[in-house]
Amino acid sequence: MISICVLGVIASGCDTGDGKQLKPYDPADYPPPVVETTIAEDLGSGLVVDPTVGPELQVPVEPFSLAAPWPDGGDIDPRHTCDGLDVSPALSWGAVPEGTVEIAISLVDDSSVSNGEPFVHWVIGGLDPNEIAVVEGDVPATAVQALNFFGDVGYGGPCPPVGDDPHLYRLTAYALNQQLELAEGVPATEFLDVIATLTVASVDVTGFYQR
Repeated sequence: MISICVLGVIASGCDTGDGKQLKPYDPADYPPPVVETTIAEDLGSGLVVDPTVGPELQVPVEPFSLAAPWPDGGDIDPRHTCDGLDVSPALSWGAVPEGTVEIAISLVDDSSVSNGEPFVHWVIGGLDPNEIAVVEGDVPATAVQALNFFGDVGYGGPCPPVGDDPHLYRLTAYALNQQLELAEGVPATEFLDVIATLTVASVDVTGFYQR
């Protein structure tokens, strides 16, 4: 004889037909599953990971970058110095921070100090962050340049004293959240002071030159 269980099993159990009694249904015996919530984790290595989706969906976070004709910490080509063509280098930048309105560039001699400050060879602002590059020796129409420590407006290449140890030059790109609104020929120190107040990110490339 076949025993049939109907809804009564919920309250009273059921005979399975083999002499065994099924346990009545009790919701307490079936707790709901525990769902853990997580947040994105910064691994400290330039990756943002959501632990719920696994490592295959890691998202790289690229830093603001600057590329010059010489490698970081390398020798500066004489064409960009007083011994060569004395022209500004071709430059490019990438991963510009969100909200950047303008790019500015400076070149200073960290090894030569004038009035307590590194010698400033070049400051240029008004560069469009979307252009991502400037051509060697080129000054874009929107750009404004400072009066450098040589007393000239624009670029003045490395020109350390003959016989000195190699001088360290620092080329810096600044991502600005506002326009500089400075006139052409404003002294380099004033340019840099205003740049400092508007910078949301900066990146350096260093180079050495010796005569």
